[in-house]
Amino acid sequence: MKYIYAFILVLTLMAASPANGQKFLEKPYREWSKEEAFKVTADSPWAVEYQSERGLDDQARLQQRREQADTRLSGSDRGNQGRPSVPIPVVMRLHSALPVRQAIVRLQQIGAGYDKMKREEQEKFDASTAKFLECAICRDYYVVTLGKWRDTSTVGISDGIFQTFKYEDLKGKVSLVNDRDERLEIVSFTPPKNSTDSAIFFFKRPVAEAPFFLRSDKEIRFLFSNDLRDNTSAYSKLIPRVFEFKISKILSADGKIQF
Repeated sequence: MKYIYAFILVLTLMAASPANGQKFLEKPYREWSKEEAFKVTADSPWAVEYQSERGLDDQARLQQRREQADTRLSGSDRGNQGRPSVPIPVVMRLHSALPVRQAIVRLQQIGAGYDKMKREEQEKFDASTAKFLECAICRDYYVVTLGKWRDTSTVGISDGIFQTFKYEDLKGKVSLVNDRDERLEIVSFTPPKNSTDSAIFFFKRPVAEAPFFLRSDKEIRFLFSNDLRDNTSAYSKLIPRVFEFKISKILSADGKIQF
């Protein structure tokens, strides 16, 4: 469990955004551009963005009510009903997949001017990120993160998704599912500390001869129970029933599942 806490401290310092393009994965991660590294973190086989249609519909109805209220007002009172905030897209990442961690480190490198550093400075930087890249906890756990996407059009974000939740709130309501409908239940959870942080989900890797996910499987599914997504939950407007990741897209050159 001590590894979980150490892992959390590192992860809370990391943040990224989306882009497009895929062939760059054939290059060493130290050669990725900023846009290429961004892509891995939010628009790749290891990262899925979701924009809630339900949330957009709710906001559209709210906007309509405010516009109708404006028609009943006059002068300076018109337009003062406030603008509805558009539901923030969320991004789920398979963090225990090495390419995701490499992308995060590459973004750190670019931010620190790594490519122009002297050899000794690069070595020092590499030493500071080595444990994060290695991710010792990822040997025993599948680690998945979920956070809100931020850009210049998304203002007024007050909290991170699931920031008010505890492990007890999610126990039995969040699972990883394989093609045989076998489930791994969440064993630990860390809520985000602020609006830019991510929620972190931990699933214990089974100790068995056959791995939980097989190369012949089609998908990795991250499932939220309907109980968690009921109408009383503020997060029900933000999350889907399931996030899906194509296994054929996350295989390494030697055929291993990168997760």
